[in-house]
Amino acid sequence: MTMPTPARPDQLQPHERARMDALERTVRDGLRDFQRTGEALAQIRDNHLYRVAFESFEEYLEQRWGFTRTQAGRLIDAAETAKVLEPLGITPQSERQARALKPAAKILTELEPEQQRVVGRLIEAAAQAADDDVPWDASAHPAEVRIMANVVQKLTPDTTVHHPDSGDEVPFETLSPRERDEVIRTHVDQKTQAYREKQEAKANKAPVENVNWTDWCVNYAAQALGPGQRIEIVVERDGSGSARAQARVVDATTGEVFAEGQGAPFLKKAVLNLVAEVKG
Repeated sequence: MTMPTPARPDQLQPHERARMDALERTVRDGLRDFQRTGEALAQIRDNHLYRVAFESFEEYLEQRWGFTRTQAGRLIDAAETAKVLEPLGITPQSERQARALKPAAKILTELEPEQQRVVGRLIEAAAQAADDDVPWDASAHPAEVRIMANVVQKLTPDTTVHHPDSGDEVPFETLSPRERDEVIRTHVDQKTQAYREKQEAKANKAPVENVNWTDWCVNYAAQALGPGQRIEIVVERDGSGSARAQARVVDATTGEVFAEGQGAPFLKKAVLNLVAEVKG
C-alpha cells in the first residue's frame, strides 16, 4: 500500500489551502469591513498560512496587500475589540470607533459574566433614557462606556458604599439586587456628569496662543525690556530633587523681579508661563 507523501512544513495541507483562499477573499472583498478583515488577518497570522510564499507575516502583508504590520495590527485590534463588545449590542461602525472603545473592551474582558450583564443593562438604560431627537449610541460614547465598565469593576463585594435608602455606609455585597443596581447607576451618573463637565470646560477654554518661546525671548528683550532689565531662565532642583525651570524679568543690577512665571519641569513651559504673566 502506497502511503501519501507528507506535506513539507512550508506547504499547506488541502484544508489549509482552502481556508487561506477563503480568508484572503474576505480581506480582498472586505477591506471596508474592518472587523471581517481584522479577523481574517489574525487567522492568517496565527496559523502561519502565509508560509508557502512568504518568509514572514510582515513580508506577506507588504507584498500581498500593501499593509504595514502597524496597519494590520490596528485592524486586528479593532476586530478583537468589536468581538468583545458584540454581546452588549455595541457595534462599532469603523476601525476608529473600535479603537476608541478599546479601553472599555479591555475592562470588560476582566469582568465576570454577571458584571458584563450589568454593564449591558446600563447601556440599554442609557439608550432608553436618551432624547428621541438625540439617540444615544454606545459606539459614539466610548468614554461613557468605559466609565460604566470601570464603576462595575470597582464595586467589589467588600467595597463600602452608601445605602441608597438609609445613607448608611455598608458593604456592597449586603445590598439587594435592586439596591446594588441603584448604587451602580448613582456612581455611573456622578462620574459621567463629572466627565461631561470636564469636557465642556475643555471645549470652552480659550485656545492657547501658539508662541515660539525662543523667538519670544529675543523679541520681548528687543521691544519691551527697560533699561537694565533682562530675562533670566533659572534651572534648579526642587525639594524632591527634580529639576524645575523658571523664567523671569529682573533688574540686572539689583536683582529685583518685575515678572516671573510659575516653575515648570521643562524650559518651554517655563517661558510660556512667563509669557502668560507679562500678558496679564
